[in-house]
Amino acid sequence: MKKPSEPRKIVPPVNSGASKGRFRHDLPEHADCSATRHPLEDNADEASTGHLATRLRERKKEATRRALLAAANIRFHLAGFEATTIDEVCQDIGVSRRTFFRYFPDKESLAFPHRRERLERFVSLLENSPASESPVSGLRRIAQMFAKEYTQNRDALVAQQRLVQTAPALLARENEIDRDWENGMAQAFRNRAGGGADGELRARVLAGAAIGVIRATMRHWFASGGKADLARLGDEALDCLERGFLSK
Repeated sequence: MKKPSEPRKIVPPVNSGASKGRFRHDLPEHADCSATRHPLEDNADEASTGHLATRLRERKKEATRRALLAAANIRFHLAGFEATTIDEVCQDIGVSRRTFFRYFPDKESLAFPHRRERLERFVSLLENSPASESPVSGLRRIAQMFAKEYTQNRDALVAQQRLVQTAPALLARENEIDRDWENGMAQAFRNRAGGGADGELRARVLAGAAIGVIRATMRHWFASGGKADLARLGDEALDCLERGFLSK
């Protein structure tokens, strides 16, 4: 007698709907749902997969950038900035020089990792100040915001500044950053003034004075080891700028 064959086992296909908590209650449990999928569902799945892949790539890139900064920071403070090489930093985390230059243009950039973000944020806040607010009042408001954040990151910023003082290349880069801030402020003040020869001169003079006040205030704060009240120092410095340094 011929042995009856075992019933064929049907495995339901895995689909994105089930993974997201959506079930097809109108079909039998064992039915093949793949044939009922709408083309738009496939497109949605592909878009979702692409978005996930992009997010994963961005996370990997950010992790690599952070690893480079951490390795450089350790070497800078143990061996010194000038004695540290890019090859050593790359070797510490197992990446090539080519990979390094995808993230940083040079070694000096490792000591100022937030250069671009801080400047862009500062200029954006300045340019979007209320029309009724004077330039110095705008600087005062923004300075209070930065003072709070700098105070919260006191130890890291003080250590960074100590490192900067040890290397001429870093001091030169710091001066370059100051010029960027001065130019950013001048542009913001120029836009608010509406142009013209008088507006151009006023914007440049005010920006030059402001960067001098900011730099002097930060040096005073760093000299105190970050222990002085930065918000109060900023207020006092801007008071001098607003009233005039020669007034009694």
